[in-house]
Amino acid sequence: MRRKYAFKRMDFRSALVLAVVIAFSMTGVALGADWPKDVTVISPAPGASVHMVLVGMGNVVQKYTPIENWIVQPLGGPKLWLPMMKEGKCNFANHSAADILNAFLGRGLYSKMGPMPVRTVGAGHDYMFMFWTTPGSGIKTISDLKGKVVYIKFKANPMFTGMAQNQLASAGLTFKDLKSVLAFSSIKAALRDLIEGRVDALIYPVVPGAVMQINEAKGECVFVNLTKKQASFVAERMEGYYIDDIPANDPRFRNKSAVPNAICYQNAMFTSANTDPDIVYGVAKAIFDHSDEFADTHPASKYWTLKHRPVCLAVPYHEGSIRYFKEKGLWTKEAQAYQEKVLKRQEEVLKK
Repeated sequence: MRRKYAFKRMDFRSALVLAVVIAFSMTGVALGADWPKDVTVISPAPGASVHMVLVGMGNVVQKYTPIENWIVQPLGGPKLWLPMMKEGKCNFANHSAADILNAFLGRGLYSKMGPMPVRTVGAGHDYMFMFWTTPGSGIKTISDLKGKVVYIKFKANPMFTGMAQNQLASAGLTFKDLKSVLAFSSIKAALRDLIEGRVDALIYPVVPGAVMQINEAKGECVFVNLTKKQASFVAERMEGYYIDDIPANDPRFRNKSAVPNAICYQNAMFTSANTDPDIVYGVAKAIFDHSDEFADTHPASKYWTLKHRPVCLAVPYHEGSIRYFKEKGLWTKEAQAYQEKVLKRQEEVLKK
């Protein structure tokens, strides 16, 4: 009797273990990973599209991984969170894939920081990165910005300065040609000043809610158009950005008029190169396998799907994400070749 009971008890335990293994396998959670209870995720600002997207993602990450608290903190740009990530003080962050490529290679406005050990988890929604103004400003082209008061510098986020410099340079202008180059700390304050006429223009990645606010107050949010030649000038000097013709009333941007030759980039999620591959795999799987569960949290959230462009050729991908995208058949020979090329470029920079 004792032997029979012991066998049954052992069989029950084995079945329980097997059930747990199956359950974890179904959700993509790796049993060998040292999963943290809390993770810190950095967004640029409380009202930004990225912030709302990240909050929505937290719902599926907490549901389908052992992570209990997906803490989204609106701390600002990469000059703040890249050192934090390097020191293990934050786990994930979202930003322009094109801009973080500069940080990865330690070039441009990131040269003092040196090449950063950062990797991509996955990519999602797109941004149009242009100068904004209002109908009454009389600004229609880049050349019209001469002698104007413009919001350009954004706290701890050098991508604004670099983009403004290159768009102005495409028309032969520099910051010295503007009446004033101002810094701002939030899109909310910048919009108020633009609407009330204290500034003539601002440069910012296009946020639908902010555009609608200007549309309602001034009739239309006007984007300062680039010619095809000017757009090519910018794209050639800013690796990772691309040119697109945006139709009128694009739901992503709420623009009333068409914007030809728009400079665009893709938003992506980043983590440290040292993050456990099983954790990155689990987070990527939770987000992209269950994107429908947070698609309605923000208009930009619906672009974080396997049907959009989750593999963005800019900053190298983390090995955990590569494993996931290989399973989905989305990691191509082109992606692998690009991955190896860019990693080699960083190695060469580090040797200097």
